[in-house]
Amino acid sequence: MTEPQTQMNWEYGTLAAEVYELDKPVGRPFADVEYYTGLLADVRGPILEPATGTGRVLIPLLEAGHQVEGLDSSPQMLARCRQHCRDRGLDPVLREVDMTIYVRLAAYEAVIIPAGSIALLDGRKATLQALTCFRDSLVPGGLLIVDIPVPRPAAGNETMRYWRRDSYLWTLQALHTEYDPVTNQTTRFLRYDKWQDGTLRTAELQTFRLQHWSSQEFAGLLWEAGFSDIAVTGDYQDASAPGPGNEVWTFHATRPGARLLE
Repeated sequence: MTEPQTQMNWEYGTLAAEVYELDKPVGRPFADVEYYTGLLADVRGPILEPATGTGRVLIPLLEAGHQVEGLDSSPQMLARCRQHCRDRGLDPVLREVDMTIYVRLAAYEAVIIPAGSIALLDGRKATLQALTCFRDSLVPGGLLIVDIPVPRPAAGNETMRYWRRDSYLWTLQALHTEYDPVTNQTTRFLRYDKWQDGTLRTAELQTFRLQHWSSQEFAGLLWEAGFSDIAVTGDYQDASAPGPGNEVWTFHATRPGARLLE
C-alpha cells in the first residue's frame, strides 16, 4: 500500500487550498464580496488585492468591470486563482509576492484586504510594514479597505469539519491551539487529510497563526502608517456600530492628499 504524502508549512499548501475552495468557492455570494463590490462601485482606476487567494473577491470585481491586480505568497492559491480566471476568460496581473515588501508607487486608487488576511502577518512590525507599502502604492486620496477578525478566546475543542466530492473526502481538525498573551497571537496546528474510498491519500499539517488586534490598536497602526480619515464598520453593515459582538471589523482609510480628477 502506498504511504500517504505528508507535508508541513505556515502557508496555504495544496490541501489547505483545496479545502479553502470547498468551503468558500469562487462564484458563491458572500457578505464581504457584496460589501466590497458596493464600496468600490465608483472607483475607476486600478485596484490592488494583496492576499488574493483563489480569486473569490478579485473575480467578481473583474467581472464588474474593475481593473484589479492580485498578489499572494502562496503559489498553490495563486495557481487556483489563475485557473479560475482562465475559465472565465479573464487575464489579470497576478504576482507571487509578500504583501510586506510589494510597492508600486502611487499606482492604485484602492487597496483591499477582505477576509481578515492581514491578521496572518506576524506581529506589529510586519503589519506596519505592509500598511506602509499599501500607503505608498496608493495615489493621493486613494482608499484602503481592510478586514480584521474581532478578537475572542479560541475554542477549547473544535469540531472536525469535512467535505465530500465524488469519491473524495477532505477532513480538517485542529490538533492543538495555544494563545500567547505576550504577542497576542493564537496558533493552531491544523491537520488536513484527503481520503479516497476510505484510504488516506494525502495529509498536511499547517501551523496557522492569527494576530489579534483591538479596534484602537489597529486604528493606531493606520495612523502610524500615514493614513487619515479612518473609520470602522462591523460585519459589513455601514449602519452598524462596531463592537465586540461582531465577527469582522472593516477599516476604511485614505492616503492623505488630493485625488487627481480625470
